[in-house]
Amino acid sequence: MEDIEDLLIGSGSGSPPGFRLPLTSTIFIKNFGCSYNQSDSEYMDGQLSAFGYTLSDNPDEADLWLINTCTVKSPSQSSMDTIISKGKNLNKPLVVAGCVPQGSRDLKELEGISLDALDLPKVRKNKFVEILPINVGCLGACTYCKTKHARGHLGSYTIDSLVGRVRSVIADGVKETWLSSEDTGAYDNF
Repeated sequence: MEDIEDLLIGSGSGSPPGFRLPLTSTIFIKNFGCSYNQSDSEYMDGQLSAFGYTLSDNPDEADLWLINTCTVKSPSQSSMDTIISKGKNLNKPLVVAGCVPQGSRDLKELEGISLDALDLPKVRKNKFVEILPINVGCLGACTYCKTKHARGHLGSYTIDSLVGRVRSVIADGVKETWLSSEDTGAYDNF
């Protein structure tokens, strides 16, 4: 599947590939995992809102479910499996983002689900708090953790880009910034 619009309006719409329509469909977003995943979900909320989607906390009223997953801890992946099964049973279109499809693309639970990477702007759950990822990935290779498989080798954002982001969110009224990553202590150590 190409994107969310394909799930909601079908690929026979006559629109060219990549064309975005400001649909008024309702989307339920469920987030699992760490503050980094929470930040990703806030970006998803922002982009979807900008395209005209209505966001809902009620999965029953939603036209599509977007599930932002975590593979680091077994309880999160187990909860993800449960919500995917529920969505499939209700014939809800499902989009799965986050660590699971990036790190475990061959899972049986993901068959028939849109797994496109979503690079989306942000709507904060708390308008006064910015969760700022300082890097992506991990240097470690812990046997109990799939972060490196899901997010890849460590790559840090530049100081200039981090400072620029902080300045822009302060202008938006943010009062607190949380630095977040999968391997915070290894910033710029690659």
